[in-house]
Amino acid sequence: MMDLGKMDFATLFKGNLSAMADNMTNGKSYSSNSKMMESLLPMLGGQFNPVVRIVMLLYQMIGSNLGIDPTVILTLVGFFWAANRVVRQVYGAVFRLIQDNFMSSIHISSTDEIYVHMMKWLALQPLMASSRSLTAETVSKTAWEEEEELEALHTRTIAGTGDGDAEYLNFSNQEAKALPRYVPALGLHGFWFKGRYFRLHRKQQSIFDDAASYGTFTKEEDLIISCFGRDPRPIKKLLQYVKEFYYQDHYARTTIKRPSPQAMRRFNGRYNWTQVANRPVRPMRTVVLDPKQKGQVLADMNEYLHPATPRWYANRGIPLRRGYLFYGPPGTGKTSLSFALAGVFGLDIFVISLLEPTLTEEDLGTLFNALPRRCVVLLEDIDTAGLSRPDEIVDDDGNPSSESKDDASKTTTADGEKKQDHSSTGAAGKTSSNSSSKDDWKVSDLARALKKEAKDDKKGISLSGLLNAIDGVASQEGRILVMTTNKPEALDEALIRPGRVDLQVGFTNATPSQATELFQRMYEADGAVPAKRVDGHVAPPTNPAPSIVKMNGGASGSSTPSSPTRSENEGAAGAAEDAEKKRLYDAEQLDCIAEEFGRLIPDGLFSPAEIQGFLLKRKKDPRRALRETTEWVEGMRLQKESKTKVLKVQ
Repeated sequence: MMDLGKMDFATLFKGNLSAMADNMTNGKSYSSNSKMMESLLPMLGGQFNPVVRIVMLLYQMIGSNLGIDPTVILTLVGFFWAANRVVRQVYGAVFRLIQDNFMSSIHISSTDEIYVHMMKWLALQPLMASSRSLTAETVSKTAWEEEEELEALHTRTIAGTGDGDAEYLNFSNQEAKALPRYVPALGLHGFWFKGRYFRLHRKQQSIFDDAASYGTFTKEEDLIISCFGRDPRPIKKLLQYVKEFYYQDHYARTTIKRPSPQAMRRFNGRYNWTQVANRPVRPMRTVVLDPKQKGQVLADMNEYLHPATPRWYANRGIPLRRGYLFYGPPGTGKTSLSFALAGVFGLDIFVISLLEPTLTEEDLGTLFNALPRRCVVLLEDIDTAGLSRPDEIVDDDGNPSSESKDDASKTTTADGEKKQDHSSTGAAGKTSSNSSSKDDWKVSDLARALKKEAKDDKKGISLSGLLNAIDGVASQEGRILVMTTNKPEALDEALIRPGRVDLQVGFTNATPSQATELFQRMYEADGAVPAKRVDGHVAPPTNPAPSIVKMNGGASGSSTPSSPTRSENEGAAGAAEDAEKKRLYDAEQLDCIAEEFGRLIPDGLFSPAEIQGFLLKRKKDPRRALRETTEWVEGMRLQKESKTKVLKVQ
């Protein structure tokens, strides 16, 4: 065996270099190398291996046409490949050394809300949007977000299908014009913020989840933000700025969240709740309710949310919780008051449906524990949730019926039947009585058994499970619980006892004064678009004026959303007509019309929702609404007396 330690590598390397140079200059040794390759061909199985034959063919073509030994090219390629590997290894080692000793970093998990804040801010950065590695995301906007962009809205109109000249809005081109959102793709990115360079590393990993009956892989992302320096305060300032930037669009909005699907709730964190809407704040004046009751609820909630209240409660050993019960007929504004209260105090609303079949008592406790420090928890129509005690069965109407009472009545009935049998004097009468009572007992017992089986199969929330989530030992403090119901008498006393429900607010059908207030609000002049923050400052309100684009390409900049069916030739005349109507319906005349409208509405017969539905169909003509009020009242009265669900007059 050759001794590698005694080999003269210098002489061998110089000889190879001289031979390589000779091949590149005059190609003298190509023929010898070619003969050598031909001699090696049988040893490599080239006669039967097509890959080897193709390599030999390319070898001969390059050598004969270029006069260069192909081994030189292969040697250079191998040299550059090895050099690249070495450089990358050295660069990685040097960068890790710098990162470990001269850089600071903060990790952000995709399960945290700050991840959403950061990704939205990065998508709006011009430098990041021009990156060569991006991920495109489809962004769906709500009606409220589109309203803010009315100035840039171009909507087509198409001719009506009838004989008239009416035109109708067509939104088929809106989705095509909606730009996608571009966020940094997985990998390394860099950006500048306030004169400092930041490095962003977005990576993804798959985690095996065996919590379900079948194992699944879930993908979780991790954002690593780094900057030069051993102090992470620049990154903290960046995250604080990003969070403030995100909530600039939420200061005048109410965020509504619901429980996430069952598959997502297993991962906890921000996956417990999903945002379903982000609506503008509802003014309190739009809620039809007695002013005294409004003031009482506002004062009570304001006192509870005061920063000094937690200490006051803690010193006296009182749990920091507040509960409200809003009860009354449907359509009287119970949910509307909940949204208005959340808007006044700047709180998010968390809506829970106890009828959700996949919601268990364990999930309910987890959802309550994941609530923020201050929020509004809304339980709508609590009377229809089917809550019952362990010894109760809920009937078809949602009312609990005790099994113990049924069993007792069954025993009593059986004893009564025996006495009746002994007191009977006719054999035929005795047989008839026994058979009928026995058949009745079997039918009721079968119905009871079916209901019990359905109750056992249902994975719902029991009354005790809800009570433990509301004010159990481990329940969340600081939140505001609002329950709404149409039938307060159907609720269990334990659910509405003091300590769980601290204030009850009753809603009734509209009074004449409330109908007048509703009429005035419906026909009052529209204000400007609410002001919004720009770079930390409040921008002045603007009046939106969208342009309507005709199918032929012409634009009518003077058209407004309040008149979408006018043709292009009638635009000026229609605008003048609207201006004349607005001039005629000044504040004094509108008050007079509203007072007359209120006198025509019977006290306590119609809900505010019914009156509002009537006015919405006549939202541009208050005099027409006043003329048709009497006919509508009589039609609705007959409809209510006949107990039909079909409206005769609308």
